[in-house]
Amino acid sequence: MKFLCTFLLLLAIPVKYCLAYESDYTLYHKGIINAEREIFINKDSIMGLQYFKNTFAAFDFVYVDDCIEAFELALYFRKEDMALTFIKKAIDNGFETSLLDSLSMECSCNMYLNRRVKVTIHKAFVTKYRHDLEVYTAMYYPKYLARINKELLGTILKRHVREQAFKNYPVTNRDELKLKNEEYARISDDNLRYIDSLARQGIYIGERNLGIYTNRLADSMRFPFIAVENQAKNIKSYYHLPVDYRIPFLSQYDYFETNPVYIIYFHNTKAFDVLKQYKDDAIKKGFMHPREYASLQFKPRGITDTLYLYPSTHQITATQTINKCRAALLLPEYEIDFYKHKFAHEHNLRLNFGFL
Repeated sequence: MKFLCTFLLLLAIPVKYCLAYESDYTLYHKGIINAEREIFINKDSIMGLQYFKNTFAAFDFVYVDDCIEAFELALYFRKEDMALTFIKKAIDNGFETSLLDSLSMECSCNMYLNRRVKVTIHKAFVTKYRHDLEVYTAMYYPKYLARINKELLGTILKRHVREQAFKNYPVTNRDELKLKNEEYARISDDNLRYIDSLARQGIYIGERNLGIYTNRLADSMRFPFIAVENQAKNIKSYYHLPVDYRIPFLSQYDYFETNPVYIIYFHNTKAFDVLKQYKDDAIKKGFMHPREYASLQFKPRGITDTLYLYPSTHQITATQTINKCRAALLLPEYEIDFYKHKFAHEHNLRLNFGFL
């Protein structure tokens, strides 16, 4: 009876939100957590996939990584109709199916190995539905573009490339190193101040209004610098850097690892404290992911990761305190992350993405 009531409640959610989308993203993240709990802890794939489906249906913008996780799981559990729903929701939010060919994961047995293996579960599905997905993308990509803040995206990309230009720039002596480090610190602090100044005006930035960076997005925005590659050339010219110096900027091929906004946060040890004052509002409005913020407490501050955000094959058993802290940050229980990690490596699925 309890199962039936819960299932009926889930089925009612899309009906409720066919008139208006939900705006409180704390509910979104709780929905994703519920989906993962059902699949990885309760071993109920049907209920878990239904949680994913209803959570996505309740919100206009959703995090593409969650869609790809749900997509792979639906394929694994042979729910092709749900897989199609999930990949279309990803497309609604800027995903391009060609990016699936970049899906790979770090291989592990008893420990992590320094190599990656390709994820292939999507291959037959994409081949089967290629035409339908291309037609769907052509129809809905303009709607995705309409939500992108072109000015903010262009500014963030330029700031990202400039910061990356000085992060690893090779120098030949101690004086040059000192000057390089000072310039890098100045640029990093200026980037954080810029984001902070926006937040103080109630303007947050994230995947919701910047989208996911791809070459197609850059082309569609018609930036003066065309894309990050061209901006890198401009930066090298402005700072008189060697033409053959490679600036390690993020491109569309890094999509599954991280994004320019997070890199700016990650590089500045002040980010965790600066973001603290408005992170709850940013998360609630869908501009910051809870795990994105939580991870900044430990990297690169040199503080031990007491939340165990990055599971390994070694299972922690005393998790009461860990889970209490996780719940306060709107994160899933440690056990969900552990068994999700285990499931991914047992079945060659990419269920964790970058800092997430």
